Amino acid sequence: MAVNFWRRPKSGRSAIHAKNGIAASSQPLATSAGLKILQVGGSACDAAISMAAVLNVVEPFSTGIGGDAFALLYIPGESSPKAINGSGYSPRELSYDYLVNEKKLQDMPLTGILPITVPGALSMWEILHEEYGKLPWRDILKPAIQYARKGFPVSPVIAQVWNELTPKLLKHEGAKKNYLVNEEHAPVSGEIFKQESLASTFDLIAKEGASVFYKGSIADRIEEFMQNEEGFLKSSDLKDYKAEWTKPISREIYNTILWEHGPNGQGIVTLMILAIAEELDIGRYNLNSAEYLHCLIEAKKLAFADAFAYITDPEWMTFPLSKFLSEDYAQMRASQINPLKAITRNPLPIDTGSDTIYLTTADSEGYVVSFINSLFYGFGSGIVDPNTGIAFQNRGGGFSLQKGHPNQYEPHKRPYHTIIPAMITDTESRLLYSFGVMGGHHQPQGQAQVFLNLILHGLDPQEAMSCPRFHHDQTLNTIAIEEPIPLGVRSSLRRKNHHIVDCVGINFGGGQIIGKNPSNGSYCAGSDPRKDGQAQGY
Repeated sequence: MAVNFWRRPKSGRSAIHAKNGIAASSQPLATSAGLKILQVGGSACDAAISMAAVLNVVEPFSTGIGGDAFALLYIPGESSPKAINGSGYSPRELSYDYLVNEKKLQDMPLTGILPITVPGALSMWEILHEEYGKLPWRDILKPAIQYARKGFPVSPVIAQVWNELTPKLLKHEGAKKNYLVNEEHAPVSGEIFKQESLASTFDLIAKEGASVFYKGSIADRIEEFMQNEEGFLKSSDLKDYKAEWTKPISREIYNTILWEHGPNGQGIVTLMILAIAEELDIGRYNLNSAEYLHCLIEAKKLAFADAFAYITDPEWMTFPLSKFLSEDYAQMRASQINPLKAITRNPLPIDTGSDTIYLTTADSEGYVVSFINSLFYGFGSGIVDPNTGIAFQNRGGGFSLQKGHPNQYEPHKRPYHTIIPAMITDTESRLLYSFGVMGGHHQPQGQAQVFLNLILHGLDPQEAMSCPRFHHDQTLNTIAIEEPIPLGVRSSLRRKNHHIVDCVGINFGGGQIIGKNPSNGSYCAGSDPRKDGQAQGY
């Protein structure tokens, strides 16, 4: 009798199934740390914090306590997830007048001292731990401390990106000292890399808690370092900062509820893209056909035109979110899309008259965390304190210097933010998926594609994450399309006036998904093959 041999799925990986708890991140050591936390009785929040700390060590150009973070928390039995905003403010002593009139800048710089904002990540970790943690800080941070002090083998994709960032690190003494081998070059794949300064910083946080960063000796050290660098961030900026719980935004799409962070994040852009796509009845087209991609690309162009025009710190927004989430908005924008021809100019907004980590965890009690932590560009500002090992983010680069723009730079203001954790529930508030896609402005378009893979096309978490994606550059109006989407699809898009470019060197993001079976409570997870990561469960 012939045997029907098992064949690996087209995604190249199998989804991970587990009953009690599960974790997924962009690096195996971080995922393993999170899983161990869950296995010894830690909560999903404990596991997420531990994983984020390990990622600070093993993927240091993407994330860290010098950056910001956002999270959504699903609590069994509650009608909606909880949202927490861990993004920091611009320094009080850096003025718009200084940037424009003294420095003669037309745009915010992406490197150096000027785009550094208050790091909000650790404050967010602290609040999650205070309210939903079970284990002490020393247990949660122990894996990160050990990897930083004793060293870890650098994984392949991380080694490649790290190497590409070497010129940026060579420009700053603290960056060279902490993140290059012999202050000369990045570590290669498999090389053991240590971070003694960062290990000491995490050890101090483990002993004294996050308050040491915002009100204690680390805050004092940051101010001293910033003064030496002729920077503007003060210990008073840190002392006044605290992450805050916010209300998530949502929209019903294809009989499910997609939950996102509201502004200053760009989660609303995902909702706008999908609302327009649903209005266009994208479900009538085959997955990744030319017609299907055309709908999504055009919806993306219009949604981003509105996002760049109006999204900012919610205290400064001039356009109500309810308008963007309305049926009228989706219908109006959908009516502007020509099914036969692409928008060839950067579209006007409606009239009012590349580095991040994403992780997700779930515990045996049903708590699930969708968590994203970022330095923005690789190694953020490129400024690193040699004594603490902290790489400072460049989130101030998200501000506009256009006078009168809602997102115009102001002191003590949050910038437009790219990082967006997401969740999907059914209409009865039961969790279906916790997911996110990394990659700067790729995140909303990547999320929209992954959402449709899951909900419209019924792919499992691994298949949905592995499925090829497109990336549209809003500034250049170019489209990159991953293989194995056929050449015929590219040709059809060109006939619709889309400008297709080679996908080599294009950031198609990376992400993680945890799905939950409402009938038996088991978990299923997938990790993006574009990164080094994996999912693990027990």
